[in-house]
Amino acid sequence: MHNRAPGVYKRGRRWWIVYYVHGRQVRESVGLSYREAVKARAQRIADVQAGRLGLRPYRRIPTLVEFVQETWWDQVATNLKPSTRRGYETYLRCHLLPEFGNYPLSAIMRAAVKAWIAKKAKEQRHSYSPRKPNPNRPTLSKKSVLNMVALLAGILETATVDYELLSANPLRGILRRRNFADFRPHERRVRILEPEDFRRAVAELKPPVLQMVLFASLSGCRWGEQVALRIEEDVDFRRNRLRITRSLHKRSPQTPKTEQSVRDIVMSPVVRRVLRSVPWQEGYVFSPDAGRTPIGDGSWLKRQWRKAQVRAGIRRPVRWHDLRHQFVSLLIAAGKDVKYIAQQAGHASAGFTLDRYGHLFETISPTHVEWPEDLLWTPGEDPMCTICAQKEEDASRNPRPDWEIFGGGGGNRTRVLCG
Repeated sequence: MHNRAPGVYKRGRRWWIVYYVHGRQVRESVGLSYREAVKARAQRIADVQAGRLGLRPYRRIPTLVEFVQETWWDQVATNLKPSTRRGYETYLRCHLLPEFGNYPLSAIMRAAVKAWIAKKAKEQRHSYSPRKPNPNRPTLSKKSVLNMVALLAGILETATVDYELLSANPLRGILRRRNFADFRPHERRVRILEPEDFRRAVAELKPPVLQMVLFASLSGCRWGEQVALRIEEDVDFRRNRLRITRSLHKRSPQTPKTEQSVRDIVMSPVVRRVLRSVPWQEGYVFSPDAGRTPIGDGSWLKRQWRKAQVRAGIRRPVRWHDLRHQFVSLLIAAGKDVKYIAQQAGHASAGFTLDRYGHLFETISPTHVEWPEDLLWTPGEDPMCTICAQKEEDASRNPRPDWEIFGGGGGNRTRVLCG
């Protein structure tokens, strides 16, 4: 029975119900019928709320910081992903607890939270660039504040439903759009490079950044998915498929972002060559020590990608994650079906793909080609030729193995050359 009501379970042939009386858990056997158990639990909860099971004794309501540290964090947030847990820790430590930590749960009212949202919307941060300051840049994006309010509402919902510390959740329904109308509009369109800019930036790269940039832009993998790939498990040259089954956060394996992120990616010829050039047969594809250890956050690699764009004359360099948007834009330009694009990118639905990249469908004239790289390089050009030239130059100066690790950088650099 998949849609079983909360607080109702079966042991043997009998049905049991669970409810709280003045903060104490009560378990009761009610018979052999599921419907009778559901009705009995609803009646018990009504009796508790009406005071028919005795007057509710005085009980001190914990503050938000007490409830989070003593109850919620250890009993509710135990099954979170490491990346989600780290984000919640940051939200609580830097924003929510300094503002509402000393409030009793019953004192966190809707008006106080809406005033906090308005305050966050007006705060400004110092610009990254002292030469070109931006005084209109808000401290937090609308999405970040929405995530914090959602976390606070979830904590209060747990205190209301599971622990019966509150009679009702005051933040229920606060995530509606009208409550965040004070935020400045911001550009939500994805940022990508034009084909000629992308070619110039790639021409400035050297191994191992070159292989990883080509792989990310022609496979659409997220960073955690890319560094989690294992040769013996996820690469199928016979079927020409790349299997995405895991992700890494601080070198710790976890499930991908969503259920749809578990997918098979069709390998293009360039992606296939990058994987064929890996000199080891087992372990992680991108590794500083022959497959035994995965790459961490890749800060050095990402800095090199940004510097290559600056050397290529690109005024607004794109992030590493924008290479994933580059992959989707290439599929759109190649005339691929939207359902196929959503499946390759691991989107929740084709509707999300249209919402996120709809402006590209309107502005890009599709050219029907088989592979995305055919839009970037002509058949006579080879995006891997830089690797081959670098390989010959290094071999003439120092005859060492082609896959030798680059020195420095915290062990985040691997040298993988084409064969």
